[in-house]
Amino acid sequence: MSREEVEARLDFLAHVFDREIHAIETWSYVWGSVPALAAVGQGVALTLTHDYGTRVDLSVGIVTSLIGVLSLGLLPLRLTLPMRNARWRWGEADRCAVLGHAEATLARAAKDQSMATGGLTHLGNIALNTGVVLVLGLGYDRWSTAAISGGAGVVIGELTAFTQPHHLRDALEGYRAGRFYVPNSKISWSIGPTIGKDAWGAALRASW
Repeated sequence: MSREEVEARLDFLAHVFDREIHAIETWSYVWGSVPALAAVGQGVALTLTHDYGTRVDLSVGIVTSLIGVLSLGLLPLRLTLPMRNARWRWGEADRCAVLGHAEATLARAAKDQSMATGGLTHLGNIALNTGVVLVLGLGYDRWSTAAISGGAGVVIGELTAFTQPHHLRDALEGYRAGRFYVPNSKISWSIGPTIGKDAWGAALRASW
């Protein structure tokens, strides 16, 4: 393989890695802020109420929200850290070794990303929220709250899963076919506060 071809492949892989790291981290920050804000709001509310049933609802909600924060903050590192590690090696003199490591990183990350956006993610979401329903319903006889919490959790979890970046498999297929081109992402995110007369919160906006 000529030096020019090696550099062309590395340029493509650098584009793929940088784009996907940015997309994954943006997705993680945006969606991670949702359970983080929920945990803070419920924590504040918990300190202001003495009703036992309400305190149970809020306590379970806080735990569930913290699980969401941790999963959305830590699980993406399985993808971003190997790609960052590969990018840190980009300036090494042995260009063939850099390319070999980058190719292996792309193949492994594409496989991991396919698993992260596959059926097990949806089953895990349903299982977690079913657990919330059972804890509140069977454990504390709070069936109304259980239904609301479980239903909302499933919807948010599915939205999170369906909007997770998943470009690496297509990039890998294109790379193996010699198509060294990555289209620009069409998805943009924003989150901001909403303040009304009787309520306040945060609004998540996405465009594609």
